[in-house]
Amino acid sequence: METTIGNTSGKWASMLQRNQVYQDQIWAIGGGKGGVGKSLVASSLAYTLAKQGIPTLAIDLDLGGANLHTVLGLPPPARCLSDFLSGKTPHIKDCITETPYDHLKIIAGAKDDLNITQLSNDKKQLLMEQIRSLHHHFIILDLGAGTSQYTLDFFNMADVGIITGLPEPTSIENAYRFLKAAYYHRLHQNPRFEAIRPLIEAAMSPNNPLGIQSPTDLLNEVSFRDALLAHELRTFIKDYKPKIIMNQTRSQPDVDVGFSMKSVAKKYFGIDMDYLGYLEYEPNVWQSVRRMRPILAEYPHSRIALHVERMCNFLLKQARIEQTK
Repeated sequence: METTIGNTSGKWASMLQRNQVYQDQIWAIGGGKGGVGKSLVASSLAYTLAKQGIPTLAIDLDLGGANLHTVLGLPPPARCLSDFLSGKTPHIKDCITETPYDHLKIIAGAKDDLNITQLSNDKKQLLMEQIRSLHHHFIILDLGAGTSQYTLDFFNMADVGIITGLPEPTSIENAYRFLKAAYYHRLHQNPRFEAIRPLIEAAMSPNNPLGIQSPTDLLNEVSFRDALLAHELRTFIKDYKPKIIMNQTRSQPDVDVGFSMKSVAKKYFGIDMDYLGYLEYEPNVWQSVRRMRPILAEYPHSRIALHVERMCNFLLKQARIEQTK
């Protein structure tokens, strides 16, 4: 079984460091269903970047079930996201915690505080602004499950949005739901499309009277009404390129689910998704969690480590290409 991004070597990371051609980037890891491995993917990408000498900050933005610090092998830090959101610390940088791994730092997620899960829009905007102000070469956001506005806002603010899924029907359905929600939310928040917001809102409702059931239907409706705006919408669709990773694959058909999702996204959404690859089912994952060690630190020569490194190097190469255009 071959990963979809090929056997890209680590030369891209060293080249990026040597030439310093890349700017800060934010990668967000989301998904429509809990338990699909978002924290595993987020921690593994962060660990791999840091291992290549790239300053990396992992931020746990799951307000309801933060566990990224545990996956990275840390006890609950003295300061975490709750301290910033509650006003105990004035700046989110005060919540940054060192990890045992060179070049890798973390902002742990919110503690058990029911009020934190009801984040006001002003507080959310402040959080987004302060995350953007942090000067790490790469920031990895570990998002919560579901399609809340909070989660979609942070997924869409990222330079790279990655959807994690499992090769099982419920996860696939939820991954599609997440993609559709993120797409429409990004579109709805874009001031360029204020004139067609009623159409966007209709498309977000499955029983709308206009019969808009997909982004393609929306584009056709806009084309009928405003050719210039339709051109802008096509450009928007072309530029929207989320990624997908399949986790816990056990067979070639499991791996192929990612290709099928990529095809469906193109057919029904008009979106060119990158299928970054897959992570094979590995029972040792849970052993590393129990030992409070990142799986890639515990098993550096595993197939998971190999696949994550390839994904990282593909994304680094893509970042370099985009930022030197």
